Parts: sequence; C-alpha cells; structure tokens
Amino acid sequence: MKYQVGTVKELWRYPVKSMEGELLSKAQIEKLGLVGDRCWAIRDEIKNETSSVRVLPKLLQCTARYHGEPSIGQTGSQMPPVAITFPDGTSLNSRDSSANSLLSEFLNKTVSIRALEPRSNWRFYRLKSIDGEAALKKQFNTKESLPNMASISWLKMLELSIFSTPLGRYYDAYPLHIVSSNSIEKLKSLEPAGDFQSRRFRPNIYIECSVKNEHLDEFDWVGGKLHIGSTIIKCESRTVRCLMPSQPQPNLNKDSKVLRTLEKHTGRHLGINATVLNAGMIHQGDSVFWEPESKYAIRKLYQPISDKIKNSLIHTTLKMIDKLGEK
Repeated sequence: MKYQVGTVKELWRYPVKSMEGELLSKAQIEKLGLVGDRCWAIRDEIKNETSSVRVLPKLLQCTARYHGEPSIGQTGSQMPPVAITFPDGTSLNSRDSSANSLLSEFLNKTVSIRALEPRSNWRFYRLKSIDGEAALKKQFNTKESLPNMASISWLKMLELSIFSTPLGRYYDAYPLHIVSSNSIEKLKSLEPAGDFQSRRFRPNIYIECSVKNEHLDEFDWVGGKLHIGSTIIKCESRTVRCLMPSQPQPNLNKDSKVLRTLEKHTGRHLGINATVLNAGMIHQGDSVFWEPESKYAIRKLYQPISDKIKNSLIHTTLKMIDKLGEK
C-alpha cells in the first residue's frame, strides 16, 4: 500500500561537488541519480585526490551552473562545461585555460577542475591512505566520539575508506539526498534562533509534507520506497551530517547553532540517502507516495539494537585501521 506524504517542492542539481547548485523545475532521474549531479569536482593536485568542502570549505561559497544540458552517461570530455562564480561576482568557464590557476588562487592550494572519470579508472578515485577514525574525526570537525555510523552499509563504509567517492561518481555516498519540510520545521522549533533553510542541507529533492507535524518524517521512510510519477526511489539510510550545513554559503551566513542543534537532538543526522530503482522524470509539484517495506513494523522494533551493535563494530574497525597505520 502507498501513502501520499507530500509534493516535490524543490529539485537541486549540483554540477560541481561542494559548490552551490542549480534549482530546477524538472529533472531526469537515472539509476546513478539526478542527471548532471556532481559530475565535476575539484582535485587536490598535491595529494592527487578529489577534494571536498570538508577540506576546502571555501568551495561552498562558489556557485556552479551548466553551459548546456548534460545527458545520461556522460563523463570526461563529453560533459558540458560549467560556469563557476566566485563570491566577488567574477566567473570562469571550466574549459578555460586559466580555470585551474584561478581556482588555485582562490583556494590557496594547487587544484584542478576535473569531470567524472569512468568507474574503471579506480586509481583516480583511490585515497592515498585508508581512512580510519582520525581521518573521519577531522572530516566531522570533532575531537569527541564520531556520530552513529550505523545508517551506512558495510560495503559503503569499506568503499569510502579506500576511495574518495564511490567509483565513477562524485557524490558522497549515495545517488540521491532527500529532505522533508517537517524535518526543517522541527529544527526551527528546537532552535528558533538558528538559520535552518532547506538549501543548507543540499538536498536533491526537497519534499513539502502533506501533513504538518514536528517529526523527522523521512527517517520513517528508510527501508521503503518513494514513488514520484514513474520514478521509484529506495530510501536507504539516514544521512550523517558533517560541518557543511553550518558553513557560509552564497546568501547564507555561518551558523554554528545549526550543527549544535543536530548534535544535540538528531545525533548529527538529517535527511535520507536514496538509490534509484526505476528511472524517470520528476517535476516540481509532483505528488510523492511512500510505500513502506513489508517488514516495517518488525524493523522498527529491532533497528535500535541492531544499530547500536553495528555502530560499535564500525568504530572498533576504524580504530584498528589507525593502529595498523601506525605500524
């Protein structure tokens, strides 16, 4: 059985990883996510790794727009170029010969802008060293314990400890990120002085909920499916948040209250990660239906215990990686 949970209020595409993206009226969804999403990224030429806002926070102050529409399956030289606008209003074209030098000057680091490499070029995505607890604490900007990581699958954790992003893509972990309006309203009620605009959390799909409440609605959708027209989306896991939402972005100031609220009330989670079961076109205003998993009630009972055990094992493994690296 399917239940209507809301409508599509916003669709976002982020041409360059960690930069502000484009608000769309419609979007083609393919198996690998929203077409054109995070198909360019900034590469640290000294470390020879794909970088992100966790390492280069100034990236979030830039805006990226496509010159021309991307198509399904495009990579490398096939990708349409992007226009990148700096905070002072100046801009560059990713195909310009001066693009890398201008980006390096702005970021105060030797970088280049790179389009997606195919999945087969696994060396391009490989990290210099396997990431353990210390590396993740740096990413999450914490000296205390890491957030609960149980929402991420074992295979995904393994992949992201070896590679900067999933092979053949530049998104952090999963193809789609979804946030609901009720979750944003919940945060506002918890900290009225905080600036909880939806775009701080960089969703691909922002859903306006049909029934207003102060629940983190999308957490309940995990394990089930969302139906939007002919598109079917699998709700995979809660999204663990790094420091990105609290950082300054175009027309958004830095707000440390954002991260503190997430830390205190949601265990640093907001929104959900998703994969695509059936491709299709999504429009603003489309109705969104949720189909619970068949064992939804049973999972709700055992999930807290399962998550506690899994999280403990993940943290132990991350510590072991650090110890092996010291030898």
